[in-house]
Amino acid sequence: MPGLSRRDFLKTSAAFLGGAAFAGAARALSSASPEKIGKPNILIFVFDALSARNLSLYGYPRQTTPNLEKFAARAAVYHRHHSAGNFTTSGTASMLTGLYPWTHRAFNYRGMIDRAFVHRNLFNLIGSEYSRFAFTQNMWADILLSQFETDLDFHLPCDSYSQFAYSLMQPDDLPRDHDLAYFVFQDLLNLRVDDPDPYPGSLFIGSADLARALVTDRHHVSAEYPRGLPTNHDFSYENASVLEGVSRLIRSQIVQASPYLAYFHLWSPHDPYNARKEFIGIFKDDLKLHAKPRHPFAGSDYSEESLREFRLHYDEYIADLDAEFGRFISNLETSGVLENSYVVVTSDHGELFERGEQGHASALMYAPVTHIPLLISAPGQRTRSDFHSLTSNLDLLPTLLQIAGKEIPDWIEGRLLPGFDGTEDSSRSIFPMIAKDNAAFQPIEHATFSMIEGPYELFFFTGYPGHPDRFELYNLHEDPDELQDLFNKDITTASQMKNQLLEAIATANRNYQKK
Repeated sequence: MPGLSRRDFLKTSAAFLGGAAFAGAARALSSASPEKIGKPNILIFVFDALSARNLSLYGYPRQTTPNLEKFAARAAVYHRHHSAGNFTTSGTASMLTGLYPWTHRAFNYRGMIDRAFVHRNLFNLIGSEYSRFAFTQNMWADILLSQFETDLDFHLPCDSYSQFAYSLMQPDDLPRDHDLAYFVFQDLLNLRVDDPDPYPGSLFIGSADLARALVTDRHHVSAEYPRGLPTNHDFSYENASVLEGVSRLIRSQIVQASPYLAYFHLWSPHDPYNARKEFIGIFKDDLKLHAKPRHPFAGSDYSEESLREFRLHYDEYIADLDAEFGRFISNLETSGVLENSYVVVTSDHGELFERGEQGHASALMYAPVTHIPLLISAPGQRTRSDFHSLTSNLDLLPTLLQIAGKEIPDWIEGRLLPGFDGTEDSSRSIFPMIAKDNAAFQPIEHATFSMIEGPYELFFFTGYPGHPDRFELYNLHEDPDELQDLFNKDITTASQMKNQLLEAIATANRNYQKK
């Protein structure tokens, strides 16, 4: 295809083949592989809502991740890796920009990165000498990827490899403006079956949407899926089909565009935790858990019994996903894809089953919802290396730039990871947060801030109606379950960390104060 650049080829292929079909057929559009320039390939796999606290890889009693442990035998494993947020928008934005939520400002539900910082993203910084691919099943993450559209060579539609769409219209039906399409279709016109506030912008479209969802939902429960097919509430899918589709895309097409950076952000094991039949009931143990009373800032009030059942279903679903991941990685290895590829496995946030709360995105920022896995396997790596110092998902961006031989801008708020020229700094502080109900471009005054330094974790709850401001302090080394609040006991540590956190918040708010 003389005269056609690699970027033009990818764009033309995607448009001609209508998205998902590109995986199997675009190969025919090019008769030659792009020129190799000696750079390593980079594959990033983000599994949504995957808490490190529920992985046997990190010592969880239930054997949830035997295949991930097998993969870890040839990877760098990070044991104290935390997301900067406790739901998709803030966690993903920080991972892809190397900035804290209070800097990039994507901390609301369905939020977007401040325009001033959009160009500060992984795909732009890695540069056009890399072929840049992206696919996510999470529509909130896709809003962010759409902001990076000019820095992507190929952006696969969210519903690729899916089976049933719940809505009459999807954002990908208007490919020129995914963000606007999402807010029009998903946030205004359509009506969700499980929406707690069902007030669509269009009575006709909303009613038609609801009728369609109710009808199609009848076919999602089967002998193989007693709880129903996995779903992101907009479409349903099977993990095997999604991972096989991604595997085909990598093996048949992406490998021809080396060097490449490919980002895959999958919905599982996000709720609902719809495991296959063979994984339901595999854990017969009596898991020992500490009872934790409902937190005053919890958004739910589930009983301990209900939370144990949610946890069990979540663990079964992780085991199901892990089995598929094992087959997926084996296929990539057999095909030779991994010979010159760094492989990153991580999550955007974790999941919580305690203090009355199930899930994530609440005011609670306890470790299970911010502590996420991170594994990086280098080409040819045959041994495991473990790192126990504190790291943040802001660190992934500068580390990948280092791997690609790129300059690391001084504005990045993350650091190089240990094992990739970074140091293990025992005095480091990181600042996860949630401020989903705070206006994006106002001072952050309604939020939960977290500060982790050394063994200590400090929480600051502020601006919640009906509640006074509140601090909590825990020693995660001596009290990993966060049972003993030390804020009024360890006065010295509490005072030092409180002052440091408040100063950091004041600095973040300075540019947003009313003049």
